[in-house]
This record gives sequence, C-alpha cells and structure tokens, in this order.
Amino acid sequence: MKDKSMKQHRAKHFANAIQDGSGNSKKSLFCISRRVVKILASAFFCAVIFSCAKKQAFQDDLLYPECFQLENGLLVFVKEDHKVPLAYIEIAVRAGAVTQREDNAGIFHLYEHMMFKGNSLHPNSAAVQKAIADMGIDDWNGTTGVHCVNYFFTVPSEQLENGMRFWNAAIREPLLDEAEFEDEKKVVISEIAAKLNSPGTILGNFFRKTFFPAAPWQLDPSGSVETVQNATLSELQSMKQKYYAPNNAALFVGGDVDIEQVKILAQEIFGDWQKSDFDFASECAVQDDAPFSETRFFVMSNEQISPQIAQVSVYFRGADADFDRDSTYALDVFTSYINLPQSDFVKTLSSDQDLRIISDDYVGGGYSTTRRNSTVDFYAVMSDAESAIATRVKKFYSMVADEILEKYVRTKKIIPKNDFKKIMQSQKDKKIISAERPESVLEAARFWWTVCDAQYYFSYDENLQKVKNADIARVLEKYVQGKNAFVCVSVNPEIYKAQKEEFDAQGFEEIRK
Repeated sequence: MKDKSMKQHRAKHFANAIQDGSGNSKKSLFCISRRVVKILASAFFCAVIFSCAKKQAFQDDLLYPECFQLENGLLVFVKEDHKVPLAYIEIAVRAGAVTQREDNAGIFHLYEHMMFKGNSLHPNSAAVQKAIADMGIDDWNGTTGVHCVNYFFTVPSEQLENGMRFWNAAIREPLLDEAEFEDEKKVVISEIAAKLNSPGTILGNFFRKTFFPAAPWQLDPSGSVETVQNATLSELQSMKQKYYAPNNAALFVGGDVDIEQVKILAQEIFGDWQKSDFDFASECAVQDDAPFSETRFFVMSNEQISPQIAQVSVYFRGADADFDRDSTYALDVFTSYINLPQSDFVKTLSSDQDLRIISDDYVGGGYSTTRRNSTVDFYAVMSDAESAIATRVKKFYSMVADEILEKYVRTKKIIPKNDFKKIMQSQKDKKIISAERPESVLEAARFWWTVCDAQYYFSYDENLQKVKNADIARVLEKYVQGKNAFVCVSVNPEIYKAQKEEFDAQGFEEIRK
C-alpha cells in the first residue's frame, strides 16, 4: 500500500528525503520534486487497441481507468467522471533519477524547466503562459522524480482538445532556446544550492552515497550543481531522443470526457509520434544488494529535532520491481501489518520500557515499490533523548532484527487471519475514497506504470490477496532477517554534544555535510 498513514507521516517525515529527493514544480518556479479494462475497438482510427490486463471478476470497473494503446506504443488511461465540467490531462515519461548517469545527473530536471519555455505552438515562455491562461487554467505542474517526469493540469472540459495539443507540442517539440537554457540553469542551480545545508538534504545525500555507492545519483533527481552547470543543449536533445518517446510514455485523461472522443483525439494528436528503438533500461545501473559487510550505526545532529526526542530509522535493501516483483506484494502486506496498533510488532516494541517509544503511533515500518534501489525500513521516535540514547538505539535494532524478524522467519506466524482481512479492506477503502476524484485514480495508475507497468497496476489487488504468511517469511529471510542495515538516529545538537562520548564508544559514525 503506497498511501502512508498519518501515523507514518508523523514518525517518518524527516526520513523521506533519504530515498527520494523529488517534490514538485509549479508554474515558472520549479523545484524537484510511486485492472481490468475492456478491449476497446474503434472504427474511427487504425491505432492498436488492447486490453491492458486480464479481467479480474472481483474488481469494480468504477475504481479503475480504461486503458488503450496506440500503434506507436503510447499508453492512454482514461477515467470518466461527469460530476463537474473539468478535464484532467497528464503526460508522463518513464525517466528521471533512475535513468541518470553520474555525468548527467540533473538533466531530466533541467529539461523539465525547458518544457515551459516555448514550443512549436507557442514560441516563447510568454506565449506558453498566455496559452495556459486562455484555457482557463490557474494551476499547473511538472515534476521530476526518481522514476518519472510528468506534466499535468486541469482544464474546462470544452478545452480538452486544446489541452491535449498543448502537452503534445510541449513534450515533443520544445524550442530549447539557448538564452532560455542558460537562464534556467541558474534557476536549477539556485534550487539545488538552497537545499544543500538543510538537514534532510545532508542526511539524504549521505544515505545515498553510503547505502547505494555504485550509483547514488539514481535516487536524487535534483542532480549536482556541477553537472547542471556543465550541461549542454546537445545533451538535452540526446536525452529527449532516447527517453521522450511514445513507447516510453503514457497519457492520462480524466473527468468530464468521453472515452471515444479521447481515443480519436489521442490518435489524431499523438499518433504520428515516432517510437524509439532505444533500450530504456540499458543505462540503469544495478546496485549492490548487500552494500555493508556489517551493520553500521550513524548519528546526526539536527537542530529541528526537539531535545526531548530521538528519531530512529533502520534501513535494509528491499525487493526491486525490475528484478523481483513477486516479493513486492509480500512486503506491502507486511509493512501494512506492522503499522497496525494491534500488531505484534508495535506491541512488542512500544511496551518495552527501556526503549521509551512515545506511543503506538510512533513505531512502525515502510516499503515503497520502486524499479530499483528499494529499501525496507523500521522506525521509532523515543522520548528522554538525554538518557543513554545510543544504547537504546542499539537495543531497538537488536529487537527488530534479532528477535522479531527472526521469530517471524522461523515460525512463519506473522499476520493473524483477522488482520489480513483488515489490511485488504483498508486497501479497498482507500481505492474507493480515491475514486471520488478522477485525477487520484489516474495518479495511482501513473505511479504503478512508472515503477512497474500497467499489468502490475491492474492485477495488484488480486496478487495482494494471494499473499500468505509463508510468502512474507520467505521475503523477510531473503531481504531483511540476518542482513546488514543502515541504522541512523537524529537528535538535537545539544543531545549529541552531551552524549558524544557514548556515541563514540558504541561505534556510531557522525553524519556531517
């Protein structure tokens, strides 16, 4: 389940930047930012239409978009919802940090900026802004993340065709003006530099370089000041030719639209987009599944943390969808379980008086499906940080790794039957709630398509329901139990200063810029 609970957000917000430095960009100021369908046959055009996934009887078609594919490979997801006269339009490319190399890290983000600086329909940024305003749009966005570069806005439904033509010109025919390019370099560099001294960026950069030393840039879409400064327009053109192709892209349309109209417009507007023969996975470096020869402990001073608490995270490598997608389902179910207040995991840790975990709401774990470079993490927020925190962090790690996980793997008794039902019901409830807004349905489709593919998205619920305790035990043994971890505690600088000798004695390494 990719929707994080409020409990997880409260306890883990400080660690989110560790894995993914993405965020979003808005208007002209950008910042960096995871079913079944009918076979659609149309007599109006010659695009190849196909069923994106085998139909599953238990699924409700109202909760999923329709899906079809043009002959050039472009996937089109459509979710009709006629409650209000608005149409959501998004175009996405499977690219971003995971497809970067060390020498071009940040180029996808830089290219994202150039998308709004003029194209074949609108010759400069002023014309782009006017076109957006003329369509009645007051909010638009573009993001560059680990797995995806995407662009989206909502238009009055009568502007559907204009909106689709706008994104077609922007994504396929940007002008890439030299003067605009040099100006945007400065903007991107300013964004990167502005975050360099933030605790989240320092921790995230350190984690990536330490835990994924083969290619840390694969987890940071922002890139470096140096690579952005040295980027050239020819590099952007080369990247565009490789990755901005219909067979590496998807169009998402939802709201007050008609599926047949979308099919006709998609073929008319995007049908002549030439597909690419490039192997899109060829530049994705494979990271080490076991980066450490032993578990390593780290401490970081963070003035944003109250002197009364300590935030603890334990990271293991997880299942990457590119190589082991079967294991992703078990990890999703398992991490959903260990965030339930009644779970054995929560009760065991929160009841231990030595750990002094604040409450059941401040202990749990997480996993998010990624193409590569995934992690499984366990976290806690402890009170009384001024009291022997290094010893307590080590006990937390030992209880998780050597006691709880070991017991789960050995006994295969992990999730009670009733809790399995609660997890599945919670998943269904979230899907029902998200279906209230067509863009939420399409955002979910885009997430799964970028980290896996359409088939994975449409068959996700069915595969989730197949997970058994034996599957979870197998995956925990493969990825977590007995494996070496990255253990980090963040404390207020005064706490670190007062307990530095203890941290040193316990073998903690200090994280510095």
